[in-house]
Amino acid sequence: MVLALYNTLTRKKERFVPLQDKRFRIYDCGPTVWAEQHIGNLYRYIVSDVLRRALRYSGYDVTEVMNITDVGAIVGDVDAGEDRMAVAARREGLDPLAVAEKYADLFFRDGARLNIERADIVSKATEHIPEMQALIQTLLDKGHAYVAADGVYFDVSSWPEYGKLSKKPLDELVAGARIEINPNKRNPADFALWRAAKPDDLQKWPSPWGEGKPGWHIECSAMAMKYLGPTLDLHSGGEDHIFPHHECEIAQSEAATGKPFSRCWMHVYFLRVEGQGMHKSIGNVYTVSDIIERGYDPIAFRLLALGAHYRTPLNFTWDSLGAQQERLVRWRSNLKRFYRDSGASATDELTADLRDEFVAAIEDDLNTASALAVVEKALHRANLAESREERAAVVGRIFDLDRVLGLSLREAAVAQDELTAEEARLLRERDAARAAKDWKKADGLRADLLKQGIRVHDEKNGTTRWERI
Repeated sequence: MVLALYNTLTRKKERFVPLQDKRFRIYDCGPTVWAEQHIGNLYRYIVSDVLRRALRYSGYDVTEVMNITDVGAIVGDVDAGEDRMAVAARREGLDPLAVAEKYADLFFRDGARLNIERADIVSKATEHIPEMQALIQTLLDKGHAYVAADGVYFDVSSWPEYGKLSKKPLDELVAGARIEINPNKRNPADFALWRAAKPDDLQKWPSPWGEGKPGWHIECSAMAMKYLGPTLDLHSGGEDHIFPHHECEIAQSEAATGKPFSRCWMHVYFLRVEGQGMHKSIGNVYTVSDIIERGYDPIAFRLLALGAHYRTPLNFTWDSLGAQQERLVRWRSNLKRFYRDSGASATDELTADLRDEFVAAIEDDLNTASALAVVEKALHRANLAESREERAAVVGRIFDLDRVLGLSLREAAVAQDELTAEEARLLRERDAARAAKDWKKADGLRADLLKQGIRVHDEKNGTTRWERI
């Protein structure tokens, strides 16, 4: 598999080939752990998860680093203002690091619910202050930064390529950015590398430039280069990261090393709800817990996400989630039946066309919607299979492809379902009602079982079969 990914830096799809043979080095912008992550945030990590899975499916060695921002992210993503961790600490009456631990745990809990595999290296900003200070000193030594009364700033005038990611000239970036007048800056677009401490700061560290804390942008550059070297194969994030965050990362990293920072930049478009952006003021900000409380499987949300292309806005509605829940139930039910009847095998010659079609879809800029269509095609083939061998081969192939999709199809198919005592009682009563030809009672008990997630099938030979849905 050789992926063609859309590179934000060049504005075109390019063959994604590692700098080092068979080894991909990826940095994924992680969460600011000041609140529970909503499904829009988590959607982006589903895309990163599919990319990582696809590369490993193809035999590549992947090292992915994801940061945890537990200091330095300012409300509104501007230089002036209050750190988000301080806002959360005041809101919850906790130390900032206690807040960070709480919401990082929730982030990984929800990631597990969505089958998002954890990055190989998870790096907390607060544990890498020395690396950030060393990078800042390098920029000062090379004349790309300067010390001011309120911290240290990157001098954008020293880096003529500033704006190459967002494809906008400096004057346009300044006009469109959320920049407040700061007399300590040489240029309004200069950005903070180190912020001098304020009297009420809850997080601060000693430095050659006085007590303070790092700027948001310097954190990712320092951590990425520590673990992955000066040049990454890919850097991913949301579309909102293009400017200023990733633009600033490029400038400070390349100014420090003289080398390209990342060979490919991958950005995921926003999730929308009922055609609108998510805003607390209109009550449409949802979490994975909200999905579960409404009776949906979180994997149904993953399936919904895979049905969209990451470079087009995903529109979330409860109806669309319900449709994907039904689809997931149908897939799992059929695969459980196929697996019980025929098992699963790895007969490549019977299903090579399915694999080739699936791989072609993924290679085309992670076209997961087309990849799902291949699974639908495979399920149809399994249903019409003329032999147990053919059906087993198709089932095995679906399990194989799900290594990329991450829908736990194998696990659902092979799981040995057990009835609770109450479910078993209802099923026995229904069998007795059928034996007595009390069809009304039997139908009522069928409905009761369905409410509990047990679907009953009456076979032609008079036996009863059930499945958990």
